[in-house]
Amino acid sequence: MNEVKKNQDIFKSIRMMILENLKLILISIGIILLTFIAFQIYIFITINELKKTSIQFFNVIENNEDIIDNLNKLNNNDNIFSTLSDLKIIQKNNNQNNYEVSNRLYEKLILSKNLNDLYKSSIAAHASYTLINASYNQNTMNYIDSISFYISNINDQLENYLSIKKELEYLLIITKLDLNKKNYKDNQEVRDLYNEITNSSLVSPSVKDRVKKIHEFQLYK
Repeated sequence: MNEVKKNQDIFKSIRMMILENLKLILISIGIILLTFIAFQIYIFITINELKKTSIQFFNVIENNEDIIDNLNKLNNNDNIFSTLSDLKIIQKNNNQNNYEVSNRLYEKLILSKNLNDLYKSSIAAHASYTLINASYNQNTMNYIDSISFYISNINDQLENYLSIKKELEYLLIITKLDLNKKNYKDNQEVRDLYNEITNSSLVSPSVKDRVKKIHEFQLYK
């Protein structure tokens, strides 16, 4: 019984540690994403076809009635407001822990031909962090393949995205080890990646610091 409680406490501690970092990261990515989307809206707002869609979009947001159904109608359009509608629906489902729905929408956006690498990388990173959190919340391996897919769609040639991608690769291995109750110390893959991150001059100090804290926790838990 004590062993079960100990394992539960360890699992909870790891989840809390990741959650604390995820909030800051998700907020930062969200701000970046919304900034670029706002700029995109500014560029395209002069097009007559989008003017009508923009009015519909903001009316739905303002009225907030049957928001999911109304946004679903808008996201059939092939423009920036379709992307905004999907992101709003994702946010709504994430808040309600409907991660399977969010996952499908994340995938739809990533596979969209209309997104440039910056948008795609931002959404892919957001999806990865969200589903890692969901994996711990629901104690499930169901999202692991999806997380791998999203990480692979992060363009590490973009400024700052190499650090994000490396951190996510590390967190994904940790998540698989924890959910499968595997020993961190015995896993060469995660140790190699940890060394790669800490020795890289391209990975940001903040990511190195977060990875180091998780590494030390895993070693001495």
